[in-house]
Amino acid sequence: MKKNLPEKLKNLLNRLSLKQWLTIGFCILIVIINAYAVLKEQPIVPLLTGAAFLVYLLLFRLDLMIYLMALCTPFSVILENKDIHLGLSLPAEIIMIALTLLFLCRILYDLHLDRKLVTHPISIALFVYLGWMLFTVITSELPVVSIKFWLSKIWFTTSCYWVLIQFVKNDMTKAVRYFNCYAVALAVVVVITTYKHSLTGFDDFHGHWIMSPFYNDHTAYGAILAFFLPITACCFFLPDNTTKKKIFYAILTVILTIGFYLSFSRAAWISLVVAIGVLIVLKLRIKLSWLVAGGLIVGTFLYFSAEEILYKMSRNNQDASGNLTEQLQSISNISTDASNVERLNRWNSAFGMIRERPLTGWGPGTYQFVYAPFQKSQFKTIITTDFGDGGNAHSEYIGPCAETGFPGLLTVLALVFVSLFTGIRTYNHSHDKTNRLLALMMTLALVTYFVHGFLNNFLDTDKLSLPFWGAFAVIMLTNLRMKEEQRVHVVNGEQGVNEVHGVKEEQGINGVYEMKEEVENARP
Repeated sequence: MKKNLPEKLKNLLNRLSLKQWLTIGFCILIVIINAYAVLKEQPIVPLLTGAAFLVYLLLFRLDLMIYLMALCTPFSVILENKDIHLGLSLPAEIIMIALTLLFLCRILYDLHLDRKLVTHPISIALFVYLGWMLFTVITSELPVVSIKFWLSKIWFTTSCYWVLIQFVKNDMTKAVRYFNCYAVALAVVVVITTYKHSLTGFDDFHGHWIMSPFYNDHTAYGAILAFFLPITACCFFLPDNTTKKKIFYAILTVILTIGFYLSFSRAAWISLVVAIGVLIVLKLRIKLSWLVAGGLIVGTFLYFSAEEILYKMSRNNQDASGNLTEQLQSISNISTDASNVERLNRWNSAFGMIRERPLTGWGPGTYQFVYAPFQKSQFKTIITTDFGDGGNAHSEYIGPCAETGFPGLLTVLALVFVSLFTGIRTYNHSHDKTNRLLALMMTLALVTYFVHGFLNNFLDTDKLSLPFWGAFAVIMLTNLRMKEEQRVHVVNGEQGVNEVHGVKEEQGINGVYEMKEEVENARP
């Protein structure tokens, strides 16, 4: 083999055309120029080179552009300009904006969306969600902040939902490849983070921020790992997998599991446990009526035991730590755990905002700028800021309610219900194994985030928005494929019946009457 290698390489080089040689030479020249610019600390050259490369992909290789968006999102870092109060996650959001502008231009020029895509319940719920948010931009306390927030939602949903739908609708293996790109990049981030964490002896304090600059803190890091674990685990069972692919998914799942444990994110741990519970319910085909009855029983118990539960929680002094048992015990500590008490502070502030403006809220994205006056002294902690610049409401439900009112909360709940209902229904009724598995993995991934959303919110970032809206797109497409399966099944069944009676489908009503006359004439 070693003797043949130079000969094969020589043959390969001989087959290259002049155009290919020029392309290789040009690429080498670009690399040298950029390397020199980096050494001389001239960032404008690499930036211009990157921009030119993205324009080329946008115009000639849109498929690679979409995969690149998924691949680079875990590595993207936020660059902020405090003078204009604008921050972008680069390069991911630049790609998202470019794809959004291209999509909108195509819509105006020649792209016609399939009516089934636009009128699907998930798409309608998304339109209502964005529509009401736009209305609350008009009534916002800080209109400039709100319009920037709404625009970010537009490029998140357009690039990660509508563009992805157009890209994968005829070949769902592209959807698997798309999520694999993110998962592989995330695994690299986990390896880097774990190595850095090991240098500190896996200390709990460093574990809260060691994943930066890729992810802001351990909660966002834990949330994305919880989201992807059902995906990589389910991908292992895809019917067309080779042995190499199964090994790949197994290694990927192990790496993400290690990172998930070392994230020490209690909300992420809970969310994955709930997703596993949903999986068990689906596999055992437990009736919905039983689940509702069980929920009512648990809810009734919690209602009548609320005082006792709160009393015991107030006496829990176990703070978060690197020990698994202590970390789990600290979940219910609302007396000394700064993270838990600060979360109560944010929620209480949001409730005050809701009471003052229940219908339209204070405006999308405004919570962090207006919640400070609503803080109460009994909920303040060592991490509380009097300026109210410490972040969001730590809830995907309470935060939107404070910012867009109760109608805004209803639009969020509609997205939750429609996506989960569609995903579960598709899994239960589709006959195609790949289709069922895709619906299952995306539904379980969304379950982790919807549960995590009770305690944190990250949909204002590209890191979570990309897989989140991508999961919506895949669920919608698998549902349409299931409906197509059912339609074909019904048509084939009707054709079979017609053939048995000797009546061709195109005969229509006349054929039915002729058959009826033949039957009557045949009677004795």
